Amino acid sequence: MPPLSDHVSDVNGEELSRLSKLYEFPDFVKKANMDQVFRPNDLAVTVYADPIRKQFPCHNAASTWLSTVYFTEKKAEFHPKDQVRIKQRLDHYVGYWRIKESVDKYMVKHAEYNKDAEAGLPDSSYAFVWTDNETGRKDRHLRMVNAREVKAAADYLHEYADRFTFRDRNTIAKKILTKAASFGAAVGNRIEFLEKQAGHGVCDPDEVVAMLTDRAKLATLPALKDQILKLAHIVKTQPRQALTPDMMVKLAETVDQIDRTIGLAGKYTDKLPRPEDVIFKATFSKAASDIAEHCALTSGNIYKKADFAKIALDDVRSLFGTDFAEEVKAGLDKVDPEKMAELVHTLPRPDAELFDRLMSDSGVFPQMNKAASAKQGFSAQELAALAAGY
Repeated sequence: MPPLSDHVSDVNGEELSRLSKLYEFPDFVKKANMDQVFRPNDLAVTVYADPIRKQFPCHNAASTWLSTVYFTEKKAEFHPKDQVRIKQRLDHYVGYWRIKESVDKYMVKHAEYNKDAEAGLPDSSYAFVWTDNETGRKDRHLRMVNAREVKAAADYLHEYADRFTFRDRNTIAKKILTKAASFGAAVGNRIEFLEKQAGHGVCDPDEVVAMLTDRAKLATLPALKDQILKLAHIVKTQPRQALTPDMMVKLAETVDQIDRTIGLAGKYTDKLPRPEDVIFKATFSKAASDIAEHCALTSGNIYKKADFAKIALDDVRSLFGTDFAEEVKAGLDKVDPEKMAELVHTLPRPDAELFDRLMSDSGVFPQMNKAASAKQGFSAQELAALAAGY
C-alpha cells in the first residue's frame, strides 16, 4: 500500500501543498473545519471509501472531495481490485454530498496533466508500441512506470498471449523483464512464462524435432508439410547451428506462424505444447537454479549436492585422508554438502572415479553423466541435457 494514501495520513501537508498548486480547491473545501477534515475522531468504518484499512474518509463534503483527489493521484499504486472497490464507494459519497460538479472539474484537469505527462514518456515505458509505417501513427500500450504497472503488463500478456504473434510476445516480454528488474517488480509466477516468451532458455533438440514432426503430421498442404520436415531435419542433423539463441527465437517465430496457418494457435495441450514451451523449455533462471544444486565431477558424473550429506564421514576419511575429511566436515560426524562440492568438483579424474565408487557404495547415484572432461561447469549441450529432465 502506498504511503500517505489519504489526506489524513498526510500529516506534514507535503502532498496537500503539491495538490493545491496544481488544482483549484472548491470553496467548501477551503472553508471547511480543518480539524474535522484532517483530524477526524471516532469515525464509523462505513464512512471510509476503503473501510478495510480505514482510508479515504467521506464523513463530509470536504473530506470526500479530498479523498477522491488523493486516491486518484495514487490510483496506479493500488491493486486493480482495490481500485474498483474504493472508486465505487467514493462515487457513492460524491453523489451523497452532491459535489459531482466539483469532482468532475478536478478530473478534467487531472486528465490534462496525465495526457501531457504520458506524451513525454519514452517508448521504453510501454510494453507494446505499434507504428504504422505509412502514416507514422504510433500506438503505445501497457504503460510501465512503476512496479504495479509492470506486474499488470505481465498479467495481461499471460492472459492474452494468443492474441499476439511470438515475435510481438518476444518484444513485449523482454521489455517487461527489463522494467521488472529496474523497479524490483514482483512478477512472481509469471517469471518462467516471461522468460520463455523472451527466448531466455535452452532445449532438448530431440524434443524440438518431435514437435516439428507432429506439426508436419497435422499440416494438410503438401508444400507446408515438406517445409516443416526439412526444418526438423536441419535441427536433427545440425543442432549446434540451428539452436543458437538467435536461431531459436527465429524458430519459435516460424513455428508460431505454422500454428496460425494450420489453426493450432490457442488450442495447445500437454500433447500439443506451445512452441516456446519446447524451444525454451529450461529457462535460464530455472537452469541456473538447477545447476546451482548440482556438482559435476571430472569423471563425467553429475550429482545433487544435497546427496553428499548421505556419505559417512568415516568412509570419506578412510579413502581421502584426515585432512580432506576435516575440510568437508559439518559438526562432529557429518559431511557438509557445499564444502564437499567445492572439493570434489576439482578432483583429478582418478580421484573422481574413486569418489564415484564411494557414492555408489553409499547408495547414491548420479543424476546424469556427461562426457568426461577436465573442463569444469556446464556447456550449452549440458544445459540441453538438463532441459530433457524437466
